[in-house]
Amino acid sequence: MATPLHFSLRSWHMHHQNVVKSNRFTSRLFGSLLDNSVTIGDITIDGPPIGSAPHLIPRLPLGINFETIQSNIPPCHLSHLRWMLQKDLILKQDFLLLGLPNLARERRHLLLLYASLLGREIEYVSLSKDTSEADLKQRKEIANNRTIYINQAPVRAAINGRLLVLDGLEKAERNVLPTLNNLLENRELPLDDGTMLLSPDFRGDHRMGIPVHPDFRVAALGTISEDGSIGLDPPLRSRFQARLASPVDVGDAFFVTASAMSKGLLDTDTLKYLMRTVGEVPGGVSLELIRNSVRYLEQYQRNITPRAALNAHGISVDGGMIQTDDILAPFKMKTVAATKLAGASYIETPTTKAVGDLILAGFESGNSAVVLVGQKGSYKSTVARNIVDTSGAQAELFSLHPDITARDLLQSRGTDDSGDTIWRDTPLTRAARNGNYVILDGIDKLRSDTMSSLAMLLERGWAVLPDGTSFYANDSFRCIAIAQPPSEKSWITPEIKSMFYWINAKPLPRDELQEVLRGLFPSIEGDTLGKILNVQEQLNNVVVDSDTEKEALQLSLRKIKHICRRVAQNPDEICYIIHSCLMTSFLPEPERNIVDKCLAKCGIVTNGKNKFSEFYTFSEDPLLESCKRTPSNPLLVPSVEFFPNPTQENVMRQILESHSVGERALLITGYQGVGKNKIVDYLLSRLNCEREYTQLHRDTTIQSLMLSPSVDGGKIVFNDSPLVRAAKNGRILVLDEADKAPTEVVALLKGLIEDGQLSLPDGRVLCYDKSDIHGSTHIPIHPDFRIWALTNPAVFPFQGNDLSRHMSDVFSCHVVPPMDEESHRRILTSYGKGVQLDVINKLVKVWEDLRMAHQEGRISYIFSVRESVSIVKHLNAFPDEGVQSAIENVLAFDRLDSSISKHLNKIFSNQGINILANEKASETGRVGGISTPKTRASSPKHGKEDPDNIPHVGGNTWAGGTGGSDTAGLGGRGGPYRLDKGHPIHQISDEMKAQVSEEAKQRAKEMANTALEKKLKELNMGKLDWARYNSVRARVEENIKDMRRYLNDLKKRKEERQWLYRQTSGELDENRLVEVLAGERDVFKRRGNPAEKAFRSDPINIKLVVDVSASMYRFGYDGRLERLLEATLMIMECFRGDRRFNLFITGHNGSSPKIDFVNPSMQLDEATQLRVLEGMVAHTQYTYAGDHTIEAMEVAVEESDPDSLVIIISDANLNRYNITLKDLKPLQSSKIHAHLIFIASLGDEAAVLASAVPNERAQCCFKTSDLPLIIKKIVTNALK
Repeated sequence: MATPLHFSLRSWHMHHQNVVKSNRFTSRLFGSLLDNSVTIGDITIDGPPIGSAPHLIPRLPLGINFETIQSNIPPCHLSHLRWMLQKDLILKQDFLLLGLPNLARERRHLLLLYASLLGREIEYVSLSKDTSEADLKQRKEIANNRTIYINQAPVRAAINGRLLVLDGLEKAERNVLPTLNNLLENRELPLDDGTMLLSPDFRGDHRMGIPVHPDFRVAALGTISEDGSIGLDPPLRSRFQARLASPVDVGDAFFVTASAMSKGLLDTDTLKYLMRTVGEVPGGVSLELIRNSVRYLEQYQRNITPRAALNAHGISVDGGMIQTDDILAPFKMKTVAATKLAGASYIETPTTKAVGDLILAGFESGNSAVVLVGQKGSYKSTVARNIVDTSGAQAELFSLHPDITARDLLQSRGTDDSGDTIWRDTPLTRAARNGNYVILDGIDKLRSDTMSSLAMLLERGWAVLPDGTSFYANDSFRCIAIAQPPSEKSWITPEIKSMFYWINAKPLPRDELQEVLRGLFPSIEGDTLGKILNVQEQLNNVVVDSDTEKEALQLSLRKIKHICRRVAQNPDEICYIIHSCLMTSFLPEPERNIVDKCLAKCGIVTNGKNKFSEFYTFSEDPLLESCKRTPSNPLLVPSVEFFPNPTQENVMRQILESHSVGERALLITGYQGVGKNKIVDYLLSRLNCEREYTQLHRDTTIQSLMLSPSVDGGKIVFNDSPLVRAAKNGRILVLDEADKAPTEVVALLKGLIEDGQLSLPDGRVLCYDKSDIHGSTHIPIHPDFRIWALTNPAVFPFQGNDLSRHMSDVFSCHVVPPMDEESHRRILTSYGKGVQLDVINKLVKVWEDLRMAHQEGRISYIFSVRESVSIVKHLNAFPDEGVQSAIENVLAFDRLDSSISKHLNKIFSNQGINILANEKASETGRVGGISTPKTRASSPKHGKEDPDNIPHVGGNTWAGGTGGSDTAGLGGRGGPYRLDKGHPIHQISDEMKAQVSEEAKQRAKEMANTALEKKLKELNMGKLDWARYNSVRARVEENIKDMRRYLNDLKKRKEERQWLYRQTSGELDENRLVEVLAGERDVFKRRGNPAEKAFRSDPINIKLVVDVSASMYRFGYDGRLERLLEATLMIMECFRGDRRFNLFITGHNGSSPKIDFVNPSMQLDEATQLRVLEGMVAHTQYTYAGDHTIEAMEVAVEESDPDSLVIIISDANLNRYNITLKDLKPLQSSKIHAHLIFIASLGDEAAVLASAVPNERAQCCFKTSDLPLIIKKIVTNALK
């Protein structure tokens, strides 16, 4: 039976009739009320509370009024209203509405509806991880040179008898909400200004006491997690009366659509479909969303499908959104006479028009917030800006980043000229006040609790500001949010889903894209344009091992524009320009090959000229003269010494071309020491361009990039950063080491580069478009302003961030390659005029060999020209010290690694330079000097273990000492065996070693044998086993070390500490200088690990499928079986004990497609690993002839979880077993990263088949010695 609802509030209405005119609903709705009572069901209250601030009474939601309230609210909602009335005004208890994440909007709606119906004034707090004690009690402000305390929402509600709404109890950090425990329990709360809130029942005399109003109540909203809990602190939980607001029954939800049925706008079948679909959504659907969907469908049923109407409002089982494919008939949107024409560069297409129509349809049907979700670099920002331009409205651009807080979304703090603290509206708040558009760029970057703090504004149009004020948004306020699609962890939470109208901005079809490019670049021939679009399509279809690699190979619309600008200047350079745009020089070899194949398929091949060895005289380039400027401050024009050389001059030519065609931002990337800074500075000096320079680093913040705050005379003063100075004065901003800063810092520049706007922390706005300047706070950007960012590539062993992944489509990309031999020779000759040419030529050859060794993956470090120049400078100044001495200054870093040292020695020795001449003295790299033992060598022993591991020299007590006697250690005499504790090694002389007696030597030998047997027993291995194991391991020692370095680097990146803000100790946070002046405590920041980073993600599955067929044994004379054992051991050594990975090793042969060797439950040690290798050998020796390569591949892929890495090795006779390209289809799985390695077989059949497999998922190992290296490359590339 429905719960009856009755209102009789004549007296209440009469009392308020003169002060509620600002509430456009209230005066109309309460006109016919009769008396002072409110009845809901069997609960009646006489005379509900009357406050003094009617503007704090929420407005009734659209579509609900008192005349029709009984028919507009489902029975279950009336029941909830009855319960709230019972708890609030009858029992006078604090209460909590609980429910599933999908229904957060509905719970908020119910609570606000209750407050509206009862005339309850509310104070609203949207809780988040950023909520602090000051937000719940009092905030300090400065006024008239003194500190004052401003009551926050809970205190204001307590004093004035209002309803305090705490939205999102589960979102607050631990131990923040207990601040309110005593207020909840006893209605008491000590305040920071020395006063104290006292219970209404307090009867004593308290000079500083402030009584809590008896009508004060706390109404909280909370979300139950998937595991059924809310995670509240028990003392807090126990202070609330709770009610579970379950999903509305589908029948009740159907009741909401009765108004549509009565109008006859939707037929019964459509309504039934809507209700059926709503009933299938797990967790239920908010009734407001259903109303919005029905209203939208009523208005546009001829244009879109019912399913699309639901998708647009976040109602879908699969997370679908409305898209252009859902449009059945073109929209007939209302047109507004535009006061500002769309930008000249905007070319409308059917898709962009359809997306624009969907945006307008969303607004016209009552939604105030629309979100465009699509791949980066498409057309989202352009369409959003065009909607604003053609509507004659003004727009505020708000570029978002991960560090932004819930408070920062609405207001920021500052000081006025007198030093008093003030609050400045953000672009979002300004737009809401003034009825403008706001473009929220990057909502996917925000934390979910930060984004959901806007729910009240975007759902109800009510802005509750940090300064304690509130207002209803102007009716013309519109929000267009821009985001990228979710990846691994979706940023679209159920609560966020209910806040927006959702549009999937799909990529432009080829014909439309071609139309746009023709309009923008009419000088490019149609055939050339077609080739570029063909490349885009080819790259879109590739299958690679990770989202990062896939993203690196995509040509977004922005990237294509960059390509076209340069191709329009030099069409013959199209191949080089595309490579440069994709920065293929820094991609793994398989991805580089993919790009080359795609280009070849599209008819784009290199013209045969080497861009970096072809002679070119930069100083004679006519573009230099045409781009020269007249500096107003010549001191800012760089002055640098430059030695002309083909490589760097050709790079300058490419940069100059991009600069001349108007590119606003350049990304100049290269290895260390290739001359990036010298190239940029010399080019700027030739152009007479003023330079503003800033070097970025780990601690660079968004604020420090834009402004430099300081305190002057008790007020905050913002000094312009190099960025702002460059923008105002038309200079070139050089961002050096841009990859060292957090990516979100540089990513914030996207709005400035692409959209021409950037809001500064002091309230000013940089903007290009003069028509957007509508106040003194807007700073026009000089048309000559440019940004040049210098970075290292995001490849191992570089430790920077992957800036190119996030921003390469915003910048025009340029690669500074390693120097060719001629350029290198010229540079070294210029610096080493006194060095023999023969020595310089040897160094040039060695450096070229080192470059090739790095490219092949044999060494990880990239030796640069900077280091060869240092060697030449040393030789030029100190010729008598010789080449080896000078080179040692560069190679000392690698002396501790014997395998790398030997590899480097081989490279240097090829040019007659022996870098290991003094290897005996430096083989450990820790020479500690000569030692004279203090004791005789007579009694060998292990020695005592030092828990502090302090270096011990010359004694006979401690294990691990050096230069001593009797104990296990290094550099001494008479000890039983070697033991390295990592300290500098002190050596004793050979004469002193000879003093050890034969008897002592024999005892030491026996102890060593005993220790070895004990170790082997622990490992369950014999001496021959140990020797066999070590012989295999030694051959892949270098690869093991290299891969372990890479895996450790990945681990360090995952565990890298971040800035933790609002701390009570640490470094002063420049973003909270106002709080410093006000005397608040949480004004520091420090590096640490956020709580959410403690969550361990699921381990990655790595599956190695090895060939243990008879042919591996039969053809073992070429070493293929040995190489397979080495590669298998390398994988086991690298991944054992690493919880980030699950390692599986299986085999295949003529007997079976799957033979288990290793699984994650096994504890791998040396003995176990040797048994695995011996088992592999045994299978090759005793198995039947035959092949199960294809079956093994199919089983491995089918049994693997998504994102697993599978590597299959086979030496199958392809012709004999009739293996064709069709059989290798499992390699193209987009969910499983599968690779097939053919060990060289008869003829070239394997090479032919492998080359035919798309996307470099198959390759041949022609030299069996390369097998471990090939596997290492596959693994490291896949784990990027």
